[in-house]
Amino acid sequence: MNDPAPSQRRIRVLSVDDHPLLSAGIAALIELHDDMEVVGQASTGAEGIDLFRSLMPDITLMDLRMPDLGGAEVIAAIRGEFPAARIVVLTTYRGDAHARRALLAGASGYLLKSALREELIDTIRSVHQGQHRISSEVAQDIAEHLGDDLLSPREVDVLRGVSSGLSNKVIARQLRISDQTVKDHMARIMSKLSASNRTHAITIALSRGIIG
Repeated sequence: MNDPAPSQRRIRVLSVDDHPLLSAGIAALIELHDDMEVVGQASTGAEGIDLFRSLMPDITLMDLRMPDLGGAEVIAAIRGEFPAARIVVLTTYRGDAHARRALLAGASGYLLKSALREELIDTIRSVHQGQHRISSEVAQDIAEHLGDDLLSPREVDVLRGVSSGLSNKVIARQLRISDQTVKDHMARIMSKLSASNRTHAITIALSRGIIG
């Protein structure tokens, strides 16, 4: 796609990512195009929120994993203050649960980092125009699990405990529930995930981004 005429106002982009080399690469790619510019770079979620307030960018590029806050939390915080904010997630995580959390928080786009060179510029332009863009692989993952029952917050807590190697007794004590309730939760978890055993349930949950 050809760049728009340089006389148009540039799309102002904020990058929020804790990987300096990736941030530098994104900035270099964006600066090749006359219709957009990087106006700020943040390496933590809190810094991203502060920079958004001060810079008011047109588009924010958001990583999902950062040292302090998760990307979905940052998106929700920014959109809570600025409902018109347009945010594109850039991540290595394609699991449908990761994408659902980000989109429910208010993201306008979800792009895998493996596709940045091919899709980033068009995605920035599309989202700036009010469209939504999701990587095809992620859209497929979401579609495949669209009718699935989601795990409840308590079921996620139980599965996190199991994935950490905790016994039912320890999980029950931490969550202030009975051993039998933990067993009941695990039975529902395995049914919802179509898992054959606990290890299989953990593997599925990790691949989909439900835990981890």
